[in-house]
Amino acid sequence: MYFKVLITIFLSLNLYANTLAVIVSQKSNINTISEKELSRIFLSKTKSFPNGQKSITIELNNEKYQSIFYKKISNKNLKQLKKYWLKMIFTGLAMPPKKVDTINELLIFIQTNPNAISYMPIEYTNETTKIIMEIK
Repeated sequence: MYFKVLITIFLSLNLYANTLAVIVSQKSNINTISEKELSRIFLSKTKSFPNGQKSITIELNNEKYQSIFYKKISNKNLKQLKKYWLKMIFTGLAMPPKKVDTINELLIFIQTNPNAISYMPIEYTNETTKIIMEIK
């Protein structure tokens, strides 16, 4: 019995650790977003939210999180994503999201930019962010 409880707790924590939160600033008037809209924003097919408000994409420089996120929203693996961005950059059509190296940098950017949108492990969100979608 004790072993089953430990396994259940471990699996629950592991699932939680792989949950990404799509976040915006608490100052943003965006409250929800669809996967299709999210994909269009993060693949730079549009520069605005569905309500017309300008969007600024930013993400952690972390391949694990990028892999989970882009597979879910665009069905692209990292190799396909790199190929996509090379084509977009080469043709001058778009640039990938701004990248930062730490959670703290990401939180500060989101907090100070009401038009910013990003994703991060849900356990790192705080009162300065608003979760508009969860990705598991």
